[in-house]
Amino acid sequence: MTATVTIWSDVHCPWATVAVHRLRRAREDLGVDVVFHPRAWPLEWVNERGTPRHIVEPETAVLAQHEPELFGRYRGETWPSTFMPAFELIAAARRVHGVRAAEEVDYHLRLAFFRESLDLALRHNLCRALEAAATSTAITLDASAVMDAWHTRSVRADVAVDFDRSRTLPIEGSPQIFWPDGSATHNPGMADHVWERGIPRIRSTDPQAPARLLRAHVSS
Repeated sequence: MTATVTIWSDVHCPWATVAVHRLRRAREDLGVDVVFHPRAWPLEWVNERGTPRHIVEPETAVLAQHEPELFGRYRGETWPSTFMPAFELIAAARRVHGVRAAEEVDYHLRLAFFRESLDLALRHNLCRALEAAATSTAITLDASAVMDAWHTRSVRADVAVDFDRSRTLPIEGSPQIFWPDGSATHNPGMADHVWERGIPRIRSTDPQAPARLLRAHVSS
C-alpha cells in the first residue's frame, strides 16, 4: 500500500525545494512506495505580502552551495507578483489525476522558478512547467486536461481549503513534513540557520536527514 507523506510549503520557498528534492531522491534510493502530497501554504497569505525577492535571492544563493543542480540566479524579466496561479495548477493536477500528479507538477514548478527563472504568475510559463512534468514522469499526466481544469474549475477554492486547514496544524514554517504516523518535521536537516546582516547563515546541516526520516517513517 502506498504511503503518503504530506508536505505543507510554498512553491517559492527554496528550503522546501531542497527538502522535496532530497525526499524524492531518498525514495528512489530506498525503493519505498510513497507519494509526497503537496499542500498549499502560500506565504503571501500567511505574511500578507508578496514574494520578497530580497529574502528569496540570498536564500537561493546559500542553498545552491548544497544542491547546485536545483538553483540558478534569477534571470527572468519579471519577478512573480503572486504564486497563486502555481498553487492552483497543482490543485488542478490533483483534481484531474490525483496526488502523484500533484507532486510532479509541484516539483516541476519549483524547477521552473528556481532553475529556469520562469515567472510563475504568467500562464505560458505554467504551461511550460506542466509540459515538463508531463514528459519527464512515468505516470499519466494529461497537460491539456490539467490546464482545462485550471481554467474552468474552482481550484482557488482548493488552495483556500488547504490554507484554512493549515491554521489548525502545528506548522513551524515552510516546509513542514507530516509523516504517516502523524508526527511532523520542520525543514529536515536544514533548520539550524540564522539571518545575519541580510544573509542566511547555516550553522549546521544534515543532508541525510530526509532519507533517514523517510526510512524511519515509511516501510519499504
